[in-house]
Amino acid sequence: MNKVLSFLLLNLCMLASLAVSQEIEAPDQQVHLRSLVDTLNIGLDATASTSISPGDIMMGIFNAPGDLTLNGIGVDVIAWNTDGASPNLKIEVYRLGDSGYPFTSTGSMYGIEVNGESGWIGYAHPVENESIAYPDISSEPNLIWNTFSDGIGVCSAELEVANGQPVWGTKVLPAGLTDVTIQKPTDGSTGLFYANYTGDGGAQFIKDELIAVVVTYLTDGAGDPENESSRIELNAVDASYFYPSPGLKYFASDCSGPSGERGWHIMSNVGSFQYLVDISGDIPPVIDIHHVGVSSTEGLPDPIPPSTEIRIYALANDQNPSGGSDGVETLLLHWQLNSLTSSVTSLIMTRVYNMVLQEYVYVARISGQPNGTTVYWWVSAEDVAGNLSTMPKRSYLVGTVVTVDEVNPKQFDLLGNYPNPFNPITTISYSQDKTSDVSITVCNIRGQVVKNLFAGKVSPGKHSVSWNGTNQFGQAMPTGIYIYRLQSNERILTAKMTLIK
Repeated sequence: MNKVLSFLLLNLCMLASLAVSQEIEAPDQQVHLRSLVDTLNIGLDATASTSISPGDIMMGIFNAPGDLTLNGIGVDVIAWNTDGASPNLKIEVYRLGDSGYPFTSTGSMYGIEVNGESGWIGYAHPVENESIAYPDISSEPNLIWNTFSDGIGVCSAELEVANGQPVWGTKVLPAGLTDVTIQKPTDGSTGLFYANYTGDGGAQFIKDELIAVVVTYLTDGAGDPENESSRIELNAVDASYFYPSPGLKYFASDCSGPSGERGWHIMSNVGSFQYLVDISGDIPPVIDIHHVGVSSTEGLPDPIPPSTEIRIYALANDQNPSGGSDGVETLLLHWQLNSLTSSVTSLIMTRVYNMVLQEYVYVARISGQPNGTTVYWWVSAEDVAGNLSTMPKRSYLVGTVVTVDEVNPKQFDLLGNYPNPFNPITTISYSQDKTSDVSITVCNIRGQVVKNLFAGKVSPGKHSVSWNGTNQFGQAMPTGIYIYRLQSNERILTAKMTLIK
């Protein structure tokens, strides 16, 4: 039996204090974050901001967890433009099918290597003039999609990705002709700004349907797109370099893209959105990690001794028509060793009654590992109706980092940092399978570079570099989460670390 869920995953009392283009009342609406099954969220809390200039467009993809009515979109603005203009962001919702991003024209998804400078997937243009770029063939009459016949973009000779195609689908919100916009507040305040579609009656989507949210920085009333002070910064929580990338960005101003082109690029991060929805169909269980440690009462030691079993305790609830905790069928604990691409071990979690919580919890053990091993782990759940949910991946390091170089490491790999959290210094370790140029950079959660730790040629083996919590000028950085980025000639890996003062 279907019924509308009316619980909130986000405290909506903040709405009263937000400056929005249209006030939205949503006491019975549910908020879903964007990190769901359409993108691989590695769970390392890698966070960044992404900028948008006048004329630019961002698209993020959301996978409906159940049958729902979409009533509003929240855009997280962390920095408005500083050029004195009063710009507007236009918010639209498109219905995607089995064509368009994140799929190529062959029906497959874009590979892990396709993002940023390698993610130039094309543009629409008039038949008679390929030098004029539009975001999609529906942008203007008589447009066609770039056929990739010459492998050249609008502004440079950067190769385009094969099998690219138009990216938009059918616009469903707003339903009328009137644009729904978010305007820069007069006081320049930042935060979540909501586009309200309740006047249109929202839009219906079915379970697993792809929903595209499109944010356009309107040029009317905006400043010079070539001026950096005209940029607006949006929060981007899926700053992952793992497949598939979370969304797209269309660079409208001349030759401003990552490779100097003008058109669509697949981004390694894209604006994060809030989804105000009424759920009317069955959705997967909600997973909550209750405890991680060597026992039900003792947490993770620091450092974790080699060969120590680690117990994971999880809670799961199926707050939908399948019926509370009784709707949960199975929980599985999964883990990988030293690499997010290594083989996966999975165990069925045992259901036990917790006398303190007065409810059932699920528990399983991760086997003990050798010194220096990084363990990536996560939990998945299935309800009685067959709906699946998966939590973001987490990680821990066993013992102290191994400092003796391996003779022949199997791959370029990020082994983590130790200790984590840390104060005042931490060591970042990685393995290299062949001689290559390597750079290691620390960024803040907005993606801004804090310090370049290393850049140079590295031979095969295990290596490490330390960070003492300071920036490029030797100034101490505040408590917080920082992202470290390891780049070789062929791959980019990221992870997070926490500095505590």
